[in-house]
Amino acid sequence: MALELPRNLHLPGQDDAAENHEAVSHAGQATHHHHSHAAHSLHTGGHHALQLSDVSVGFQRYANRSVFSPQETRFVIENLSLSLHEGEILALVGASGSGKTLVADTVMGLFAPNAHVSGEIWFDGKKMTERSLASLRGTEIAFVPQSVESLDPLQRVGAQIERLAQNMAKGEARKRRRELFARYRLDEEVARRYPFELSGGMARRILLIGALMNRPRIIVADEPTPGLDMELAVQAMSDFRLFANDGGSVLLITHDVELALRVADRIAVFQDGTVVEETAVANFASPDLLSHPFSRALWHALPEHGMREPVGDVKPRRSDAANGTPLRKDAIRRAPLAPSPRASLRAEGICFSYGTQQVLRDFSLTVELNERVALRAPSGTGKTTLCRILAGYLKPASGKVLVDGKELPQHGISPVQLIAQHPERMMDPAITVRKSLLEAAVAPEDATALLAWERHPAEHGAEQPENRSEEQDDASIAPRLLNALGIRRAWLERFPSELSGGELQRCCIARALIARPRYLVCDEISTMLDAATQAYLWHFLIDYAQDGGIGMVLVTHSDALLDHIATRVVEIQKPET
Repeated sequence: MALELPRNLHLPGQDDAAENHEAVSHAGQATHHHHSHAAHSLHTGGHHALQLSDVSVGFQRYANRSVFSPQETRFVIENLSLSLHEGEILALVGASGSGKTLVADTVMGLFAPNAHVSGEIWFDGKKMTERSLASLRGTEIAFVPQSVESLDPLQRVGAQIERLAQNMAKGEARKRRRELFARYRLDEEVARRYPFELSGGMARRILLIGALMNRPRIIVADEPTPGLDMELAVQAMSDFRLFANDGGSVLLITHDVELALRVADRIAVFQDGTVVEETAVANFASPDLLSHPFSRALWHALPEHGMREPVGDVKPRRSDAANGTPLRKDAIRRAPLAPSPRASLRAEGICFSYGTQQVLRDFSLTVELNERVALRAPSGTGKTTLCRILAGYLKPASGKVLVDGKELPQHGISPVQLIAQHPERMMDPAITVRKSLLEAAVAPEDATALLAWERHPAEHGAEQPENRSEEQDDASIAPRLLNALGIRRAWLERFPSELSGGELQRCCIARALIARPRYLVCDEISTMLDAATQAYLWHFLIDYAQDGGIGMVLVTHSDALLDHIATRVVEIQKPET
């Protein structure tokens, strides 16, 4: 790794010792040192709590994934400058896959071996190196990671949280953990569970609790609320707000613009590896107050503002942008599924428990072709469990699932396909994305097209494969599907861990649709995506389902989104103990 953080990149008026600022308070000032800020934020000690100055992060790799090809450095973050004051929440919002998570990794000093980093990072007036940043992790700077895979699958979650405590006796750590569990409505029984036994919302709460254990000075929260119902998400945001009001600082990295606007002081809009606009939260009251086209696109894409799809002026500026090729809504027509007298997805008398905790009791549901049925319930009431049962990933303790009058097949590709909240759990980490897609292809023409689509003249300078024909492309939905989802050909040769959460979710959607399902179960599928991409994908999926007569089961905590996409809403109640 080429790490150049100690290198001086002087800015006008910058002091090497501490980047001193003359104003300790920002009261009455709209901007200071060329950036916005909250009026109640502070320059305690004459400096920012955290500052990134002209930071660029790239990765050295072989140009064609071959050790015989030349090496190149591809930058994901370029010339990023960002300041965080004491007593404020700065929300970093932007396109899925644009590098926001890499900003969090950079602040935490988490660099891959092939990373090339330049610029300066300051904490509490001191210039940082990779080693000094590492020394702050978990104590001065706490991290709420994006992926629930960060939890140890072999250890009970209560013990995991208590092990994070530093400078606490064992009894004190347990008391602190219980206090936080109670605040986030987690029973003591949950402490004895393993991560795979948690709902998505429960896992998110565990990650948040881990960050709060040691009362840090700065919290870097990377997508901390997907999977939480609105009440718990607002509570999590309120805790961040209280943390900031007590003098802490929060860098909130999120796709949820609506939630960020509830608690943040400033919004930094991130696109193509840098901040394109930094503005006060009040300016998101109207698109006319926003200066950048992408900021206005995010505003219009919110469900409460019409859920408008992105337009041409918000496409990536670079052809190799990290957030992939622009989404294109090409027509993908297919023959509607043949109806029958018993055409429905039925759950009859479903019961399921985790240990002694029953999450579903005698639950029944019917979804017909062309229906879009939404499941609404608080976090931890069994929505994700039900989705996995409907798709055949879990077997109920009692009850059954019927597809068009028949039980789910035990082998082969299921007519019910699940798109899950956590895409990293849905693809084999040991094989490439292309192989995962090929596994799901039920039509021979789709498999042929996927094999041909990996080598395209426009990207690789190769000739068209001899076995490829226009007739095959017309018969296959694969090329048009991947293009419509904005999936780049280069992604097919990568492993799931090499893609961002948003990129991987697009691939998971493609995998589900290539299986040509009769029913589609969508469990919080847009929580990893920015508002503009969410709007596009929901419009795309609904159009695709309507064209093919596909029945859909939908899970989302956004009531505004439900108003746009659901034809029917089913409430799930937590079983009484």
